[in-house]
Amino acid sequence: MSPLGSSSWVARPEMAAHHGPSDYLSAEFAREHFRQAMRGLVGAVNVVTTVHQGERFGLTATAVCSVSADPPRILACVNVTGRTFHALLDSRRMAINVLAHDQQVIAQAFAKFSGAQDDPFAVAGSWRVGHTGAPLLDGALVSFDCVVAEFFVTPSHAIVIGEIRDMHVADQRPPLMYFDGVFGTLGKLKA
Repeated sequence: MSPLGSSSWVARPEMAAHHGPSDYLSAEFAREHFRQAMRGLVGAVNVVTTVHQGERFGLTATAVCSVSADPPRILACVNVTGRTFHALLDSRRMAINVLAHDQQVIAQAFAKFSGAQDDPFAVAGSWRVGHTGAPLLDGALVSFDCVVAEFFVTPSHAIVIGEIRDMHVADQRPPLMYFDGVFGTLGKLKA
C-alpha cells in the first residue's frame, strides 16, 4: 500500500500491485540494460530540500521539471524509501535548488558520492530559510520555494509536485549537468 493510502494515483489500477519488470521488457533485459540506457539522459543537477520538526533533509536529483506556469508548479521524482521523501510527506514544503557548474561538491554531498557521513548542509554551501521554511542554497542558479501540492506514488519513487510560492534567481552561469555517470557543464547554446 502507498504511504499516502487511497490518495495516490495509479494510471492503471490493475497494475497497482505490480512490482516486477515492465510488461514490454523481459526481466533479464530490464535488469541488464535499463540503468545503462538511463545514463544516456542528460540532466540538470538539483538539490531538493525540506525541513520537518527543525531537521533539514535533502537529496541530489536530476528528475526535475516544470509542470505549469498557471499556477506555477514544478516536480521532482524522489525515492520513497529515503528520509527526504518521508520528511516531504510530513512537512508538505520543498525547495528545488538548481546547481551551477561550480557547485559539484554540493551535489556530491547530497548524493553521498563522496562517502562523507557528515550533515550535507554543513559540508557544502551556505543556506538560508525560505518563505515556506525549506532550506534555500545561496548562489544556486535558481531556488524554487514550494508547498507540496500533490504526490503521485509508485512502488519505488514518488512524483512530488510543488506549487511555487517564491523563487530566487542568481546571476546566470553555466549549469551543473550529469551524463553517463559524470558531472559536467554546457557552453553557450547557439540557435
